[in-house]
Amino acid sequence: MKFRIGFPVFLASALLASPGAAVDAESLIKSLTANGATVTRSGEPMQMLGDRDRDYLSQLPTRGLKAVHRQEVEEIVEANQLPSIDVEIRFRYDSADIEPASVPDLNALGAALTHKSLATARVLLNGHTDAKGGNDSNMTLSERRAEAVRDYLVSHFSIGAARLIAIGYGEERLKNTADPDAAENRRVEVVNLGP
Repeated sequence: MKFRIGFPVFLASALLASPGAAVDAESLIKSLTANGATVTRSGEPMQMLGDRDRDYLSQLPTRGLKAVHRQEVEEIVEANQLPSIDVEIRFRYDSADIEPASVPDLNALGAALTHKSLATARVLLNGHTDAKGGNDSNMTLSERRAEAVRDYLVSHFSIGAARLIAIGYGEERLKNTADPDAAENRRVEVVNLGP
């Protein structure tokens, strides 16, 4: 599946957390790896990123990316078919405060990212909102929410901050375009960039 700006990225074989359903570390690991080896969305072994892509990603700030960065990152993810999964993290209304009900999912994500098969991976945390509110406020909110997930993982799992890149996409890439206000549009996409 190709992804482009305005179109949601989702690994067809990946686990999608349905509303209220908790994810577990094992499922997250399987979605981002296969038998300890990182694979692409098509199931092929993931090749090392080319020098240009690797250098670009290594120089990105871990928060506050500009639109040009987001577009470049999307192109790298698409070109390399990097494995990804959507995790539904609930936040308080119009806030980056994580709902207590989402803590088990965050803990599962933290356990997955500290597992030996993902322990050296750099990871994108792409925040998404529904279409309620204005474009600018949704962009800011999605950035704050991605950063909240990043901060939780760093503080609770001692994951190196440089491994986690928080990006906000606002309402640009709705999962459910038929219902732009649907809860499934409010999510964090996790993308494995490889070691």
